[in-house]
Amino acid sequence: MKRMTIAAAAAALTLATSAMAFEAYTDYTPSKEVWNVTMVKVNQNRIDDYLDGLKQTWAPGCEIGKKHSVVVDCFVYLSETTANRDFNMMLVMKLPSGAVSDPDAALFKQIQAETRAQLEEAKQDKIVSGYEEMR
Repeated sequence: MKRMTIAAAAAALTLATSAMAFEAYTDYTPSKEVWNVTMVKVNQNRIDDYLDGLKQTWAPGCEIGKKHSVVVDCFVYLSETTANRDFNMMLVMKLPSGAVSDPDAALFKQIQAETRAQLEEAKQDKIVSGYEEMR
């Protein structure tokens, strides 16, 4: 019991020391930005098809989000290794702050209308209809 108490105290001291090792605004600058990461498992032989669909749907949506200042930047990361069984692609959006998630009906409807105008509905349905087989 005494050994466990000593080990717990040492661990707490180590954590406290490492937390004090970094000083805000000196070693790093705090940010309000939020990262939205979606992890997707895409079949290896369908990655190009999936990326083509994203290029026509997700990427234009990111550009519209940037235009309305609700998105700072967007990234797609792909793992070429087969070691990761849970996901092999990450769709990342960098948002200016968590406040962009607050409800705003007018902005939502405006962005939705612009997004739908980018790609006719029939083509949208055709692109996303095969996503289930790709993932």
